[in-house]
Amino acid sequence: MRLILFRHGEAGMAPRDFDRCLTDAGIADVRKVACHIADYLSGAIAYVSPYIRARQTCTEIQKNAELKSCHELGLITPDEDPVQVLQWLSENQGASTVLLVTHQPLVSRLTSLLLDGDETGFYPMATASVTVVQADIWGAGLARLETVIHADDLE
Repeated sequence: MRLILFRHGEAGMAPRDFDRCLTDAGIADVRKVACHIADYLSGAIAYVSPYIRARQTCTEIQKNAELKSCHELGLITPDEDPVQVLQWLSENQGASTVLLVTHQPLVSRLTSLLLDGDETGFYPMATASVTVVQADIWGAGLARLETVIHADDLE
């Protein structure tokens, strides 16, 4: 099974963190990354944080890749517990490819939990970055890193 962790694109300011919207640069970066990994995303079931910038990121991904479906998931907001996300993944192992459109610090903590078995690893992800991992079953320390892609590294 493959898990694609996609951090939302660059967002502007807003009175509430929940309401921050993607900037024009953020939209362009998401588009660039989504086009670059369209093959990975083809047929993926997407789950997106309810935050506006994450939903806008998923909308832009859908314009540039053929996702199977897209669902909102409150469990993947910035400060959620990666252990709960891992438990959710282990209970929902039906899809061959799952896309989570999420935030820091959750995305780094979850990557560390999946790869290292704990949350203390250092896995920085700028906005519009993607980490792709694979596992036979989802559990702490059982995943293998497939690739990391940062928008800034793409032409």
